[in-house]
Amino acid sequence: MDVPPWAVRRFVIDPVFVPVAAAGALLALGVAGLGLVVAPLLDRRLRVARVATLVALYLAMEAVVLVSAGVLWLARPALGRDRYERAHVLVLRRGVGLLVGAARRLVRLELEIHEPPRGPVPDGPVLVLGRHAGPGDSFVLVHLLLSRHQLLPRVVLLDSLQMDPAIDLLLNRLGACFLRNDGSQQDAAQRIGALAGRLRRGEALVIFPEGANFTPGRRRRLIARLRARGQWERAAVAEDLDAVLPPRPAGVLAALAAGTVAATMIVAHAGLDELATPADVWRAVPFGAPLVLRWWWVPAAEIPPSATGRTQWLTMHWAVVNAWIDTQRATGGPAEPAERPAERVEPGEPEVRNVGPS
Repeated sequence: MDVPPWAVRRFVIDPVFVPVAAAGALLALGVAGLGLVVAPLLDRRLRVARVATLVALYLAMEAVVLVSAGVLWLARPALGRDRYERAHVLVLRRGVGLLVGAARRLVRLELEIHEPPRGPVPDGPVLVLGRHAGPGDSFVLVHLLLSRHQLLPRVVLLDSLQMDPAIDLLLNRLGACFLRNDGSQQDAAQRIGALAGRLRRGEALVIFPEGANFTPGRRRRLIARLRARGQWERAAVAEDLDAVLPPRPAGVLAALAAGTVAATMIVAHAGLDELATPADVWRAVPFGAPLVLRWWWVPAAEIPPSATGRTQWLTMHWAVVNAWIDTQRATGGPAEPAERPAERVEPGEPEVRNVGPS
């Protein structure tokens, strides 16, 4: 489905969606109550009540974000540019934090973070390359960048996500880059490069180089397409990677070519990534395994200068991500003891177990 024009989204869809979202939230709460009634007989894991309550909270958050964005737009002349942006960052941080915290309580979303020893803070913008698979991984990544690393994420994401009014309005105002992933957008790399060129210290450009959420079926279809096109080298890479899709280098190369990136953060995760369909997620609720995240910092000085070298560097790191995921699956998760005690969890935040690298 094509995304409606900007004017239609702002002046028709957004105003209409506020009461629709509010009504949907009330309906979802009714379904949640019904789920509690039938739970002893039909749903002992309370899946209907858990999921319906989470849906209600999401729709309520959508309505709140749209109303808040409207108020901020009216107040923009008084706020000025910087305060206007900081207000949107606050709305994003609070909204994503509340949703992730609600997911912890309702569907037992637990985060377990493995990170390298803390080094010097990058003196400039950060390029974040994230693996994309399973439910809610992009929300969790944005939440951690905002709350844990104090970085403002400028996200590259699918054009179709502008069909979600809150994502459309909030992230567009925060400089997101919405792109189609079918290869039809000729200026995609140029737009990513332009966004990277505007980055400042304390900001992060977030790219999901795979271009789509990983599923085994999508991987098989991609390999078949690459073979049909005669792209044997990329097909061979895709065959070697069984837990991720081969990264698309064009956007990453454009971001690095802008010359503003001080460090790259490569993010892998495992634990919920094998939930490839809504039916898989439904059967898994409440989650019995944590979402395990692992990242690697790469200073800009360690990234090859040439486009060919950078493409090979990206492919190599994606192979490392793939190997780490395979290890997590083979061992059932990390077995080594924690190197640091768990951090205190603020109200509304997901449970985080912070352990050493693995």
